Amino acid sequence: MDLWILQAARVLQRDRRRERGSLDSLVHGEALAEHAADGLDPSLAFTLRLARALLGCGMPAQRVEESLHRLAEALGFEIDAFCTPTALLVTMSKEGATAPQDVRTRVVRVEPGATDLERLSALHDLVGRVERREITPGDGARRIEAILARRPRWNDTSIALAFGLVSMAASILLGGGGLDLPIAGALGVLVGVLDAIGHRVPAVQRLLPALAASSVSFLASMLAWQGVPVRPSVVLLASIVVLLPGLTVTTATLELATANLVSGTARLMGGVVTFLQLGFGVALGLEIAKMLPHIPAPLPPDALPAWAVLVAPLGSALGFTVLLRAKPADGVWVLLAVVLALAGSQLGGRVMGAELGAFVGALAVASASHVFARWRDRPVNLMLVPGILFLVPGSIGFLSIRSLLENDVEGAVSTAFRMAIIAMALAAGILVATAAVPPRRAL
Repeated sequence: MDLWILQAARVLQRDRRRERGSLDSLVHGEALAEHAADGLDPSLAFTLRLARALLGCGMPAQRVEESLHRLAEALGFEIDAFCTPTALLVTMSKEGATAPQDVRTRVVRVEPGATDLERLSALHDLVGRVERREITPGDGARRIEAILARRPRWNDTSIALAFGLVSMAASILLGGGGLDLPIAGALGVLVGVLDAIGHRVPAVQRLLPALAASSVSFLASMLAWQGVPVRPSVVLLASIVVLLPGLTVTTATLELATANLVSGTARLMGGVVTFLQLGFGVALGLEIAKMLPHIPAPLPPDALPAWAVLVAPLGSALGFTVLLRAKPADGVWVLLAVVLALAGSQLGGRVMGAELGAFVGALAVASASHVFARWRDRPVNLMLVPGILFLVPGSIGFLSIRSLLENDVEGAVSTAFRMAIIAMALAAGILVATAAVPPRRAL
């Protein structure tokens, strides 16, 4: 009995240490250092660190600017902020100040990062504490540094496996069957491994879309031409689905619709360049595969039963939870967002067509996200990003680039226009939901 009690005490101590090491402990714990006095400089330092962290978590420009304005108002300062995906210009001053010593202006270079929902949740709670004057801006700035310095919850192996899981789910939605699923999953893991290498080698990161697309294109074409019963187009598209910049294009459209023209244009051109890299990589891999001898392929595999489509949202939600770096406990909200996106788009597609069906799906997801944010006091993006990610037109944009490479200019223009319509429908759904259910917090 004494041994059991001793083991239980050790487990309890380990759980307490783990809790102290979580991001929540950095938000709600004791001050990390002596509190700095309230003032313009500490408030500006907190504002700059917050803006850099939000942009690094993938927040659109208008949401970042709204957050900064709300924060400055709570602290009793005036602020002018100008955000782009890679730069930030902030001027902060005391209310009614005219003297130069009462005004601060900073220009900050920002490195864009991947979406991190767990860090975003921690930043959301931290901003709330600063706005309520529970902690000083100086202490809040130190907590932001500690939050950003904390190692991510999900390691490279987990993220690579999530790439494969999302690729398998995508192959189901694209009509794959038989060997399409395991091969798409394996190639998706390969893309995840290349992504992990890219985080350590900047040169690989810059070429990641082209490198991943050429590798996947070569392997998928080689398997098909060596007699393996697969659909190469399904396997190819499913394997690189995580790299498709559909969410980037949708976010850019949303920024343009809210008059953030510089940020929206820059983000949109970044998405176009990614599409071009993917198209170049696919063409390169296909040409290399053509050098190999061809074996007559057997009949394509049979399609999966209709009920298999119901498994895709679950696989997508599990993969998105890891890829978007959410806490495991938030996986249920990610799944709910994916289910709402699928149900809304399918229902809207039957009534109004595929393009306008995306509007219904986005409206359903965005409305639920704002209700969830007001009810639980959590970030809107916790449900909004995975739901919209399930609807984004990245695959359509990729098909447009592929048609252009095949000299089908008319098909490429038609497909690109369809992608633009879907992106605008998604942005419109988000804006309508924001007007119908105003968010409590800008985050």
